[in-house]
This record gives sequence, C-alpha cells and structure tokens, in this order.
Amino acid sequence: MTSISSAEATPSGRPLPAAGGAPTRFQPEIQGLRALAVLVVLLYHFWPDRLTGGYVGVDVFFVISGYLITAHLFKEAVKTGGVRLGQFWARRIRRLLPLSLLVLLLTAISAVLILPSTAWQATLRQIIASTLYVQNWILAADAVEYSKADERATAVQHFWTLSVEEQFYVLWPVLLALTLMFLAFRQRRSGAPGLERAQIRAAFLWVVGLLGAFSLLFSIYYTAAAPAQAYFVTPTRIWEFTLGAIAALVLGSRQFSGRGGNLLGWAGFLMIVGAAFFYTDTTPFPGWTALLPTVGTVLVLACGGREPMTGVHWWLSLRPATAIGDWSYAIYLWHWPVVIFSPYISDAARFWYVKVLLILGIIGLSALSTRFFESPIRRAKILLPTWRTMVAAGTGMVLVIVSGIAAVSVMQTSTADSTLTQDHPCYGYRALANPDECGDPFEGELGLWPSPAVVAEQYQEEAFPGCQADEDADGVPECWLGAEETESDGTIAVFGDSHATMWLPALDEIAQEQDKRLLVLTRSGCTPRGGEVDEDSSDCLRANAEIIDQVSADDGIDTVIVAASQMHGGLGGPSRDLGLDEGDSGLDDSARAMYEPIVAWLEADKEVVVFGEVPRMSNDEQEEETLPECVALNESDLSACHERLEDTRVGDRWLTRSAEVFADEENYHFVATEDLVCREDTCYAVLGGAITYSDNSHLARTFVQSTIPELTDRMEPALAGSS
Repeated sequence: MTSISSAEATPSGRPLPAAGGAPTRFQPEIQGLRALAVLVVLLYHFWPDRLTGGYVGVDVFFVISGYLITAHLFKEAVKTGGVRLGQFWARRIRRLLPLSLLVLLLTAISAVLILPSTAWQATLRQIIASTLYVQNWILAADAVEYSKADERATAVQHFWTLSVEEQFYVLWPVLLALTLMFLAFRQRRSGAPGLERAQIRAAFLWVVGLLGAFSLLFSIYYTAAAPAQAYFVTPTRIWEFTLGAIAALVLGSRQFSGRGGNLLGWAGFLMIVGAAFFYTDTTPFPGWTALLPTVGTVLVLACGGREPMTGVHWWLSLRPATAIGDWSYAIYLWHWPVVIFSPYISDAARFWYVKVLLILGIIGLSALSTRFFESPIRRAKILLPTWRTMVAAGTGMVLVIVSGIAAVSVMQTSTADSTLTQDHPCYGYRALANPDECGDPFEGELGLWPSPAVVAEQYQEEAFPGCQADEDADGVPECWLGAEETESDGTIAVFGDSHATMWLPALDEIAQEQDKRLLVLTRSGCTPRGGEVDEDSSDCLRANAEIIDQVSADDGIDTVIVAASQMHGGLGGPSRDLGLDEGDSGLDDSARAMYEPIVAWLEADKEVVVFGEVPRMSNDEQEEETLPECVALNESDLSACHERLEDTRVGDRWLTRSAEVFADEENYHFVATEDLVCREDTCYAVLGGAITYSDNSHLARTFVQSTIPELTDRMEPALAGSS
C-alpha cells in the first residue's frame, strides 16, 4: 500500500501539493460517494422494509461535509492566517439556500392542495422550522412529547439533516477562527514569527479531536438514555463531521493507493452498504453503531484505486455516479415530498413500478433544478457581495414563511363551517340520544364542527396543560379542577392514563355542577394498576403505589374514577392477595394488578367509578391514518371511516370486564362507553356533526363535552352515594 497525492492519480498533470496540505483539486470519487449516500436514502424511503438501514446515507453526507469544509478552512487559514466568516457563510448560503427555499415554498403550496386539512398545521410548523434551520430540534422535542410521538411525518421532515449541517456550518468556522486568534495572540506574546502550517494543523487537530471525542461519548450515552431525541440533536452528530475533518487535516490531498489501499477502500464501501442492508429502525443509532458507516466513509475518502474495473475510486468516478453526486443535494430535497404526497394523489403509488417511475422523475427534476436554478443563482455576480447574499437569504426565508402561513390560512378559512356550533341541540352524542328530535345522527346535514384539522390538534393541545404527568415524572404531581376549594363539598379523584385525561373536559364540568373538587392523578402511558414495588420498578408503578395509598388514606376523597386504554403491556401481579372469589380464578396477573386499586378503594369505603374502555378505531390494519384525517379525505362519504364494533375491541378490556367481577360490591359503579360512539355493530366517525375521535383511540374534546348530560346520569348513583 502506497501513499500518493490525489492530484497525482489524475491525468491533469498538476503538481503534487505539499504534504499534509488541504485537497487542492476536485476529487470525482467524492461525487460518487455522494451518489451512494443519496441512493441508499432514496431507496430506504421508498422501500423501508427492504433497505432497512438506508438512513445511514445521511451519516455519509455528514462525514463528507466535515472533510470538505475543514479542508477549505484549513487552506484559507494557512494562506491568510484567519477565516473570513462572512465570505464563508455567503458561499454556503448561495450554495444551499436557493433550492431549499424553492422546495419549501412549493411544498407549502402543494400541501394545502394535496394533503388533508389535518396535516396542514403540522406541515406549516415544520416548514417554518426548516426555513430557520432548527427542524432537528423541533423533531427532537416532538419525539418525547406524548401527544406527538406518533405524529405522521410531514413533507419536510427530511430537512432535519440540513438543519444539523447548517448549524455545523455556523459553529465550525467560528470555533476554528477563535483557535487561530488564540494562536496568533500567543505568537505575539512570545515574539515568534507568523503561524506555520504545522502549528495550525496541530491546533486544529487538537480542537477537532477533543470535540469529536466528547461528541462521540455523548452520542453513545444519549442514544442509550434517550434514543428518540438522540437521533436528531446536533451534539450526537458532531463527531461524524469531525471524522471527516480529521481525515482532511491528517491526509490532505494524499490517499492510500495500491492493492492494500484499494482493498481498504472497498472495505469502507462495503461497511456503508452493509449498514444500509443490515441496520434496522431498532438499531441504537447514532451511538457507537454509527461508526460502521462513518469510518467506512473515511476509508473510501482516504483509500482506493483508480484501476479500471477493480479500483473503487474508478467506479465512483464514472460519469453516472458523479452525475448523481452532482444532483444529490437536489435529489435529497425533492424526494421526500414526493414520498409523502404520492399516496394521496393515487393509490397506485404503492406499486413497485410506480415507485421506480417516481424515482426516475425525481432524478430528472433534480438534474433540471440543479442546472437551471441552483447553479445560475450560485454563480450570479449580483449576489457576490456578502451583504447582498445575506439580504437575499433573509428575503427568501421571509417569503417562504409568509407564503406558508397565507396558504394555510386561506384554505382553512375556505373550508370552515360556521353554521354548526357545540350548543346545537343535536350536536355530537345528543344526536344519538335524541333520534326522534334529531333524525338520523350518522348521515345528517349538519356539516362538521370543528373541522378535522382542529379536532386533530385537540389531542396535541391539552385541554388542561400540566394536568397529565409525563410517564417518567417523579412522584405524584397533582392537578386540581372542578369547584373552588372554599365552595366544594368533597373531592372526586381521577386515576389512569391518557384515556382518563381524555374525559377531563366533561368531568371538570360535572364536578363543578356537583360542587366537587376534581383531583387529577393521571400519567401518560401509565396503566392504572398496582403491583410489588422494588428498586427496579418503573416510575409509573412507583407513582401508582403512592396514589393508591394516598387516596385510600384521604377522607376528603369520596369518589374515585378509573379509566384506561385497552392497550397495555404485560403487567406483573398485584402486591397482595385481593380476596377475589374462586370463580374469578381465570383472571391473569394483568387483570389482578389492574383490580388492586379498585379493591383498595372499595375497602377504604370510596365510591369507585370504572369507565369502560373506548373503542379503538382503525386498529385492525394498524394504519397511520387517524380518524380526523380519514374524515378530511372522505367528507362526501363518511361511512368509509366507520368501523365494525368487533374490530375495535383489541385488548383484554379488563376494566370493562370488572363489571362482572365487582357486580356485588355496593360502592362499585361501571360506566359503559362503547355505546357513546357505537350502535349495534358499527362505531361511527361522526355523530351529530362532531368528529368522535381526535386520533384513533382518544375521543375528541368537543365530542366528550357533548356527552356531559349522559355521563352525569350514568355517574349519578356514585355521586349520590358520596353526598
């Protein structure tokens, strides 16, 4: 294996650069490497079940960016002794912003024409975040927010990678400029002559190496501790850029050639491809597992031969590869909106041959937009002054944001239905309860209120912020609703997961009508259950144990409401013998764990109200489409969004079955919920102009409020017993 200058390996006849210098010429294999990166991302997004690890193409781009940008900054530092930040950023803006802003602008307009209204606000929010290059932080925040954890991807979600890169482009030159300033200050203090190349390279390597090491360690830690956030946040990705930076500083224009170097280059290539094929969505990423594709990228950058047929760099330098590399930025920008929009345009988008046609169209569009839009603007002399570039960038960003807001606002106004309100006597459940007065509650002519978009937001925007504890919150956070303490006559406690929180808009009003305080003890993703608590117990179980004891001992709490989802994981058994009848021996550990709070509060002479589990819509197909989205797409035929009752019963439904177990308990009260949205064998998407669900399992806030009179009647025995 020999080390040669990359310039020597070309027929250009250029002289060899100084050892360890920055790359001094165009390296075509880098374009081929970009082509590999964008193709694995492209194929992954069209066939995620086939190329399960195609997301590693993003990491290849990060390493290449670190390599090229650091090489450029090092060359400038050696030549001028500093880094011209304004000029650097202006070049990056002219290269990246024009096409990205065009894609964002067209996506904003297309979204309101193609997507259901339920997707408009989320898309607009992420378009704004993408325009400001903070998309990765928005996605990181959403990834741990319970109401948004399962939110469908928007047409601009892929801009998170560009946000990471732009943040790197802002911070990296500043860091290196500060390093140069420190070196220059130290030189002047010592009276030494100007900075030498070796001094600059050594200083840069120390800074890059330390930053990369800390970032890698943090990435490994944070990927294990908070994988959803770790995937998006910038600190877990910095080390990938520094790998490329170290390669640029150590090798410069030199590459390892010969048989050994070519084998290493092919090994790096196979490391990237292997990760793309064998990694999956369950692979912890981007921690230590990201070393495989990123180190592979460094090997391809540093090693390879150009011999026809056998040289890895020969293959990566072929015109088809370099052409795809030239268009790779545009391909990345255009492909994801096509992936998101195409299923809404035609059901045929799921067929492989249609996907192939779409990919070819994306490549063609990318070639044209690169040739006739991106390149001319990048080279436009009118933008060469730095200040003009900055003004143009700011103007373009404002244009995109304003256009997106205007498009969504106009479309929402045009689709709003102001003829129906929540006070209508046949609104929501009231249409089902009063067929003589309201007629057919399913196919009435009331229209829809609120719109599907507003209903979808109800789940994401809590009716009572802070009343539901996070799954990993410490202790037992309390939230008080209902009547004022000075005017109250007793307390009702609400215990459960988000399906208990779902009922708060109704329970709050009921509590006020009954002059009761409402103590909310709900926790997202936490099944209301008991169990043995030890040092390995979850925060959920620890909090539940505290709640059981706290409510049992509080004489001021006379009524407890328990509600939960049908879906829960396997639960351990209860912490004690519940004394249930032998006839109930068929109950498993999960059932007994869920019945432990009920038994404890019955023993404490509380009125215990158990809400049955609500139907779960669209669960049989495990669709991503939510019920409001289905309604938005099928307003002319709402029956397309109805479900068979038997298909909505998907879990053990132990709360519903508790009605039999505790039938003889005087203080036990069961409140059925299925018949609030279902009749006979059908569960309905819309009743009395009200969309019934805000997703597929949580009832919409406005629909819940329409059930208040009915819930009051069903809870009356418990409320009377607590008076």
